Amino acid sequence: METRRVRRFVPTAIPSPDDDHTPLSNPRSIAMSTNSQSLSVSNTSAWLTFTYAQFGAAAFMAAVGIWFLPVDVLVKGYMMMASVFLVGSAFTLAKTVRDEHEARRFAARLEEARTEKLLMEVGRGG
Repeated sequence: METRRVRRFVPTAIPSPDDDHTPLSNPRSIAMSTNSQSLSVSNTSAWLTFTYAQFGAAAFMAAVGIWFLPVDVLVKGYMMMASVFLVGSAFTLAKTVRDEHEARRFAARLEEARTEKLLMEVGRGG
C-alpha cells in the first residue's frame, strides 16, 4: 500500500521592499524560513517522558479510585465514562487554545511585516 506524505505549511519571511529576496531586518521574520527545522520547537525527551508518566499516573489513580468507590456498579460506570469524556475534552480544549494562540501570533507577525514595509516605502518617499 502506498503511503502519502503530508506537506505542512511553513511560513517564509516576507521579502524586503528592495526585492532582493532577503528577509526583513526584524529578527522574528528572519527566524521564519523555508527550513522547517528552524521553525519547529521540540521538547526534551526527559520532558516528554515526564508528561507521559504524569498522564499515566493520573489516569491510573482515577481508575483505581473509581473502582474502589463504595457504590453500585452503574455509578462506577457513569464515573468512568465521565472521566473518559473529561480527558478527551481537556485534550480538545488544549489543542484549540494552542491553535488560536499560534494563529494570532502568525497574524500579528504578518501585520508587523506589512507595517514595516509600508513605513519603509513612506521613508523612501513613495
